[in-house]
Amino acid sequence: MELQQLKYFVEVASQLHFGRAAERLHASQQTVSHQIGQLENEVGLKLFKRTTRKVELTLAGEALLQEVQFAFEHLQRGIDEAKRAETGRRGRLKIGYSGIMLYTVLPSAIRLYRELYPDVEIVMQELDSDQVEQKLLEGEIDIGFSVDLNDKHSEQSMRWLPFSTEPLVVALPKKHHLSDKQHITLADLKNESFVILNRNDSPALFDSFILLCRQAGFTPQIVQQAASDQAVVGLVATGIGVAFVLGCMSKMFENDITFIPLTEPRFELTLGICWLRSHPSAQVDHFVEVMRSFKEV
Repeated sequence: MELQQLKYFVEVASQLHFGRAAERLHASQQTVSHQIGQLENEVGLKLFKRTTRKVELTLAGEALLQEVQFAFEHLQRGIDEAKRAETGRRGRLKIGYSGIMLYTVLPSAIRLYRELYPDVEIVMQELDSDQVEQKLLEGEIDIGFSVDLNDKHSEQSMRWLPFSTEPLVVALPKKHHLSDKQHITLADLKNESFVILNRNDSPALFDSFILLCRQAGFTPQIVQQAASDQAVVGLVATGIGVAFVLGCMSKMFENDITFIPLTEPRFELTLGICWLRSHPSAQVDHFVEVMRSFKEV
């Protein structure tokens, strides 16, 4: 049984006339009759009553017509949905992010994208900052929210759209002896105990922190390492030490922590989204356009 046979069957059933059906199908009447005959042979049933005066559907033909029409409607829906998926109106978008991104434009961007493309399934995956590139290359995510570490190798395989620049601020327990200062230099912290992200989870940021301290003339005393930025801030709130965090986190634990700008040296990180240069999908393109409306830098 072929799709063409079913199309011919539906047209003849609609016209109840082989000649008119043939005209609409842009085929000869002989071809239409032959296709209907083959269909009847394959199903083993008479689908039409033919006389010299008229053509009528048999009961079997009426039953088949209803189901075939349902099948064609379903097929058309499938074609329409395939087109919507191709143009990014449906499908799936996998987004990788580190926890700190939840304090940036990420939640607002996801909300807007969902409003614009409600039939696209969004799959969120929390990752360490240094996992984003790997997951993109492996095809496990489509979009990554990441910190720009000026990796020239990554630029060859990925595209990058920055959306904000975040200054480094110092998180201090509320009653810390430096908490009344308007700004802090790195040298002010040389005798402090530090809480920092685990190097295994974020080696580039860890190494940058150590380098900054050494440039200021001291080796930091690290009393605790944590697996996430949220955990770092939480540990500072307990009074165990001080920490460097991005400015976007300064709304956390406001009753227990004082956040003070670091002015010497001033250190900023650029946050953005990245995606593969090769084989971008319409879903990715649409999300990039949404992110452009949030771009601050």
